Amino acid sequence: MLRTTFRSQCALVKIVSGAFAAAIVLFGTSNSHAGWVRGEFTSGGKPVNEYHCAPTGSEPHPAVVMLHGASLSKDAGNAEYEKMCGELADLGYYVEFIEYYSQTDAVGARQPGEMIKNFPTWLEEIHSGLDALDKNPAVDPHRVALLGFSLGSFLSLSVGAIDPGQIAAIVEYYGGLPPTLQYGAKLMPPTLILHGDKDVLVPVAMAHTLDELLTKEKRPHEMKIYEGANHAFNFPQLPFWYDADDAQDAWNRSVKFLAANLKGSDAHAK
Repeated sequence: MLRTTFRSQCALVKIVSGAFAAAIVLFGTSNSHAGWVRGEFTSGGKPVNEYHCAPTGSEPHPAVVMLHGASLSKDAGNAEYEKMCGELADLGYYVEFIEYYSQTDAVGARQPGEMIKNFPTWLEEIHSGLDALDKNPAVDPHRVALLGFSLGSFLSLSVGAIDPGQIAAIVEYYGGLPPTLQYGAKLMPPTLILHGDKDVLVPVAMAHTLDELLTKEKRPHEMKIYEGANHAFNFPQLPFWYDADDAQDAWNRSVKFLAANLKGSDAHAK
């Protein structure tokens, strides 16, 4: 069930600074979803599209919810997301890629006003997706993580700040916590921060601010800043920013962090 606390507080994001909304990358997109299983859930009585990769075995699995970055396409998935989905499923995770543009227009990097307007709707969709996962017999609802990229990281961190009850961990690539939600740092689940120090879209200062907030509140977290790396450094579809070594290191750290927080002995602890 979606919490009243979340419903009342998500309206705060409407006044998030336009600076964060403008600092989101447009990812190259692909219409191919070979290997994904398409599904759907409802949010506010309206459909939301998702793609998922299920691991083998019938027992409840830990789950990872993937959230894409900004795109001018309503179908914001690309081959790299599909690859991540498959790799995580091979590691035993039930993985769901939520297409949170399902109930809004697609929003690109140069549309900060539209981002701010649609942010509460996207948060509602994500929470509805988490509620649906709670009821999925293939998923252990106590072991669910968010994996966000750029705009998807802003959304992931916002969920963690507003209503972290369903989230066991967050992995965020080159995002940040909106200023109006920084009070929620005291509630954040374990968080991995990954950012390039030459990011021209989301300043690395946002990573350092998040680190300082979580440190102050004594919240478990890790941070890796990649020297010389730009935004979206792990996406081959953007060759002018892509760095294979940094991408592999970030992925290795992501996998290790997810395992520690979703498969470790304390994974069921809230």
